[in-house]
Amino acid sequence: MRGCLRFIVLAFAVFVIPAFVAAQDDEVRQGSGLPMKIGENLRAGGVMNVSGKVTIEGLEKLKRPPVITVIVNYAGAASDRATANDTGFFLIRNVPRNNVSLIVEVDGIEAVRQLIVAPPMGNARYDFTIPWPPASATDGPPGVISAAGLFNRSAQNEDTFRAAMAAVKANDTPKALNLFNQLLSAEPKDFVAWTELGTVYFRANSLDNAEACYFKAIELKKDYGVALINLGKLYVTRKQYDNAVLVLSNAVKATPNSAEAHHYLGESYLQAKKGSSAVYHFNEAIRLAPAEKSELHLRLAALYDAGKMKDKAAAEFRLFLAKNPDYPEKAELEKYIKEHSK
Repeated sequence: MRGCLRFIVLAFAVFVIPAFVAAQDDEVRQGSGLPMKIGENLRAGGVMNVSGKVTIEGLEKLKRPPVITVIVNYAGAASDRATANDTGFFLIRNVPRNNVSLIVEVDGIEAVRQLIVAPPMGNARYDFTIPWPPASATDGPPGVISAAGLFNRSAQNEDTFRAAMAAVKANDTPKALNLFNQLLSAEPKDFVAWTELGTVYFRANSLDNAEACYFKAIELKKDYGVALINLGKLYVTRKQYDNAVLVLSNAVKATPNSAEAHHYLGESYLQAKKGSSAVYHFNEAIRLAPAEKSELHLRLAALYDAGKMKDKAAAEFRLFLAKNPDYPEKAELEKYIKEHSK
């Protein structure tokens, strides 16, 4: 049952168009500006390219184009990432063919999780259409916290902020750091900018600097969910699970309808050996976002199986398959359900 109990993620409630590419994808090559060899990964092998396009609905209403980051999640951990260009195209090379999913973040907020069902040969393409942004943190899609309109800047500082975010999007870390520091020198109370600066450091693996920036943002606005969640993710990365529980508990209090906050808090409790608390928050994440967080049924099933509660594990597998009837390992899960259901 090892395959049944893996922590595997599936699609968010957005439009997703998968395609398997056996030869050169001229549209992606031209759109991304990245070279692709004709016939690259055409034969069977252990790796592939994953490419596609992210389209943001409502883009014309935004003050600035958002930063779109596509992350490859392999065996439950982030293994590679790419920033989509101005037209939304992305390309990631040498992605394993098995046990892989994509995570799409918009301005640092997770918007999509998509399981990759890879072909035995050729490359994979996934296109996403994402409604953005929500009206607010409370009436938007569960798990999404919008930073729009949270801090009023002068026209000059707003221009600097947009330029900094454009540098982030272009993967120009030195320029982004310089612009954010310039902005914060002029307006040190801009907690949104402190959070974005922290995320620049986080992506550069400068975790001490990222932590300091998130601390500053939370000092200025203690209920700012984006900073709290990102600081919690940082502690999970460091395997400081007690700290993650503390921070993410505050994130849940600040944004109680954030499925993402409950998800990461549940994972932190699980790693801190507090399984009963993990179960509660996993279930809350599922309640808030039934389709988006359906993979947590697999997480719960693994917990119940380890605890010798196989009938409960079977029930979670059944709930998962009801939401994901085309799951590649469906037969294996159905076998487990048949053997262990009361």
